Amino acid sequence: MDARILAALKYIEQDLSEQIELEEVSRKIGLSKFYFERLFHAEVGESFYAYLKRVRLHHAARRLKRTSQSVYEIAVAYGYTSNATFSRAFQRFFGVSPTRYRKELWGREDSFDDPPKIEIREIKPYYCIFARYCGPYERIRDWWCDFIGRLPASLHNNESGGVRFMGRIYDDPRVTPANELRYDCCYVFTDLQDSRIESDDLRYRLIITDPGLYAAVDNSVRPRPRSAVYSYILDRWLPRTIYQYSDLPGLEFFTGCPIDANSTEAPVCTMLVPLE
Repeated sequence: MDARILAALKYIEQDLSEQIELEEVSRKIGLSKFYFERLFHAEVGESFYAYLKRVRLHHAARRLKRTSQSVYEIAVAYGYTSNATFSRAFQRFFGVSPTRYRKELWGREDSFDDPPKIEIREIKPYYCIFARYCGPYERIRDWWCDFIGRLPASLHNNESGGVRFMGRIYDDPRVTPANELRYDCCYVFTDLQDSRIESDDLRYRLIITDPGLYAAVDNSVRPRPRSAVYSYILDRWLPRTIYQYSDLPGLEFFTGCPIDANSTEAPVCTMLVPLE
């Protein structure tokens, strides 16, 4: 994906409650409105406003399921000015009203006899370069192959031995169609004084991850399917705690090669779900 479109996605997704206009984003990344509009559609597969609407409504759908917030509170959180406007948009998109959607049952995938151990961790921000991939999560191994194969030569030198790879996972397959699921492959800079962070060829791809509290599962001890672990944390564990759902992306830390770690549907990594 074009690095300027990566920068645009980063800007859009950092606060979905804000009223964001195409002209504003195109100006932010230094492109004319018309060229940005064409490039965005070519790279993402849909128009700027269609993407923004879809991502907001998918986030809203997850909040309807995972929080007790009112429909109005959720509407405002994703840039809608009234309950009625949000409800009409939601009905057209999902085919049911927000209230009915909230009442419908979800299927669960967390059927294991010995649930994973969950720890609460305070996670610092990480400086990374990233690439965005979309599609079924079964393709995550292929995405890591592509990402590592495309890393700039300047990042292949790891004399300090401190390089780690991180995945950022955004969507729930029960809400988002498989071909629209988002995943970021990230290279983590362990030294914030690393001069490569400021290089022109990396600046559009640089991202700082969200610090805060996360529910962590070490999936390297007894690897379980990715979908089952996230389902267990969000559907079973979280409602029984004092913590609240957050729609920040989840994180996956790989201490080894992420290609090898994703050789099956049970990734060998630490999986982290953000909390409020």
